[in-house]
Amino acid sequence: MRFIHPVQQLFRLSSAMFVGLLATQVQAEKLTNLDTVTVTATREAEEVSKQALSIAKKSSEEVALDQVQFQKDLLNSIAGISIKQTSSVIGHMTAIRTPNTTLPYFLYLQDGVPVQSSGFFNHNGLAYTNFQTAQSIEVIKGAGTALYGSDSIAATINTQSAPPSKALERSVNISGGSDQYKQAGFSVSDTLENDQSYRLDFSTTANEGWRDHTDLNRYEISGQYNFSTDDSDFKISLSSNYSRAQQAGSLLSLDELENDPTSVGDIEDKLDLVDAIRQFDHNRLSVQWDSYAVEDIDLSTIAYIRNTRNQYTATWEGNLPHNDSEQNTLGIMHKGTMNPTWGRFIYGVDGEVTQGSRTYTQQFDYVPTGWGSSVDAGTIYDYEVDYLAVSPYVHADWKLANNLTLSSGLRYDINQYQYTNNTEDGEYGSSGYLRVGDRNDRYEHLSPKLALNYALTDNSMVYARYANSFRVPSANRLYAIKTSNAESTLDPETSNTYEVGYKFKGSSTAVEVALYYMDISDTITSYEDPVTGLKYNDNGGSTINKGVELSVHQTLTPEWSTKLAYSRSEHRFDNDPEYGNNEMASAPNNNLNLRLFYRPSQVSGLLMMAEVQHLSDYYMDHAHTFSYDGYTSYNLKADYKINKQWQAFAKVNNVTDERYAESASFSWGKEKYTPAAPRQVFLGVKATW
Repeated sequence: MRFIHPVQQLFRLSSAMFVGLLATQVQAEKLTNLDTVTVTATREAEEVSKQALSIAKKSSEEVALDQVQFQKDLLNSIAGISIKQTSSVIGHMTAIRTPNTTLPYFLYLQDGVPVQSSGFFNHNGLAYTNFQTAQSIEVIKGAGTALYGSDSIAATINTQSAPPSKALERSVNISGGSDQYKQAGFSVSDTLENDQSYRLDFSTTANEGWRDHTDLNRYEISGQYNFSTDDSDFKISLSSNYSRAQQAGSLLSLDELENDPTSVGDIEDKLDLVDAIRQFDHNRLSVQWDSYAVEDIDLSTIAYIRNTRNQYTATWEGNLPHNDSEQNTLGIMHKGTMNPTWGRFIYGVDGEVTQGSRTYTQQFDYVPTGWGSSVDAGTIYDYEVDYLAVSPYVHADWKLANNLTLSSGLRYDINQYQYTNNTEDGEYGSSGYLRVGDRNDRYEHLSPKLALNYALTDNSMVYARYANSFRVPSANRLYAIKTSNAESTLDPETSNTYEVGYKFKGSSTAVEVALYYMDISDTITSYEDPVTGLKYNDNGGSTINKGVELSVHQTLTPEWSTKLAYSRSEHRFDNDPEYGNNEMASAPNNNLNLRLFYRPSQVSGLLMMAEVQHLSDYYMDHAHTFSYDGYTSYNLKADYKINKQWQAFAKVNNVTDERYAESASFSWGKEKYTPAAPRQVFLGVKATW
């Protein structure tokens, strides 16, 4: 029944909308080709109009206008996406066809390569990308294609670096602003003789933070060197970044949010006991070899080594334990592409070997004043994990007619853990933390994909898509557990995405609509032991995520244009053992971003933008104990290319100085609010020669 119901519902909802959109299309007099090109779906350049899925791309011009400081600056203008910074400033939560969550439903890529291992998911994955120096970003919404496996349930996010320039180009930029924000960077790039080219980008940022105890320091390095031989192209890439940020806590009432938002929050009395710091380290070196030596088949192989490290104080736990986890990965991504007369065939295999370690340390003797257990100072967890992932896949595009294409895909994932506990097995004192004994775990999953693309004209198309995906339980979920779920075993979460969509681009209007229904089975859900108050994870029932996403870009005059990104969504449990069919927490039904652009004809090179961001109300916990009203904020941004050598830029965030919560939740019997930044002003210049 569940398979039939969502498809029927989607087509009932879509039919009325498509009739109206098709009528608009017929009335358009001047049409241009849908020439936006993306590379994420198949790691090959493809026009958006030929892809039967919802994929968004943010242009380099718009990225530059946004003057990206944090992850939300890069993504929140895309329909259906909400990124929220956490109290550590550089940390984030993500909502793409899901509630705002820390769960591993998102696959994060840097230039097409995963930034972390699927066995060691970190919800702050965007911090491992070079988002501040990114040229563009692409997002596949919904389950990924056959090229992507675990974690690509709700979205695949590909942060992209700038390619080498065609001629020698050097630039230096500096900016500053509110709360002692300082940023500086440089770039150098050129194309040399014999088809050699290179690029090097560097950026460093320091910020004292508008809240107490939120200082941030970060750097990013991107490097690329390309060369060719008679029948091969090579690309050597380096991606490196480092972040160190002080962590604040949560505010515990709306009164605090309104009257004392700069407060460090509920961890203030513990700062003399711990140094609450979050630090991310990410380094990756990769070599891509594209070979054309074999007739009728293009071969592409990416080999990479990667190091990630995640250190933080768990400020959301009353005892404030310190985490230090690190992973070292050797990976390979190989695919071959053939173009027979009937369409296109892609085969491939991904593989990685990762060595991971984790220590979780109690830094002081902790005695709770309410719920919870006492925790003695010492090592709570100390373990190592060897992780193996192997995933063969196939993808085929069948040209059934000139305007009709059927796409199919199949991926088989094998994920295996070998876990070693370096401490004594069993409960740590009487803390409720449980150390699991040595063991091995193995998971396998087959993910089918099927899509149909019908070109209405050269400039518009409709599509229907089904895609299955999954996410393997991460090492932290498997081996860092509580006594409350000592007897439970975690199964992978599986997901089915059903989607229909429409895309159209005319001379002055571009429209994209996607209607989706996504179910996630065996949802790994956080529960609370009613006796001890301990939080633990277990497989629950299913969750249902459905909605509509609308993107409209309208050119009003040669000087004025506007861009609308809107989504209406609903996220519910489905027969969960504790929450029944409740709407999920942190799941606003409405998400809107509206931008108005102005290019004054009398000032060549100037681009200005006014922006409105709105999130509607939502429940703060799954039990619906509290709710939050949401917010509306306003921003102004400008980018002025004075001449070929000089560029100036500025922005004002939260123009009306509204006091609101970036996020709001209810747990451990307390309301918790992360305050959003007040009005802030930033200015910068860039010199190019």
